[in-house]
Amino acid sequence: MKSLFEIKTEIPFDLNVFECMKKIAVESLSGTEKNQHTQAIVLFSTAGNKYSAIIKNALSKERLDEKALLEKLKIANDTEIRYVLCMWQDNGIDIPSYNSREMLCELNPENKKSLIFVMTKDGVSLIELSATMK
Repeated sequence: MKSLFEIKTEIPFDLNVFECMKKIAVESLSGTEKNQHTQAIVLFSTAGNKYSAIIKNALSKERLDEKALLEKLKIANDTEIRYVLCMWQDNGIDIPSYNSREMLCELNPENKKSLIFVMTKDGVSLIELSATMK
């Protein structure tokens, strides 16, 4: 598999959605303690709602922050996700951890079709969540 940086997808998307999600991530991270394993996850549901969480330690096996985010989706009865954005403290955009992606798919099998924003040599691109699970 090519590195995510080398992938160029032709999946069209609304740049305003990306900018809005990025702004939420940046604002969320600005109020957190600096830690190299801290990241913001922003989800945009197919219903048009945005959800976000700070993952204090992306290497944690407990996944408490991710579980809390998914619980918000369950409570809102809004579990089908269209877009996913994951941002590190340094504002780098990356895919969420394998466990986080797996949890999204367990929450709703349709989330295998979710689109994850990634940075490539050509700028912002999208990759389908299922393609990252191989």
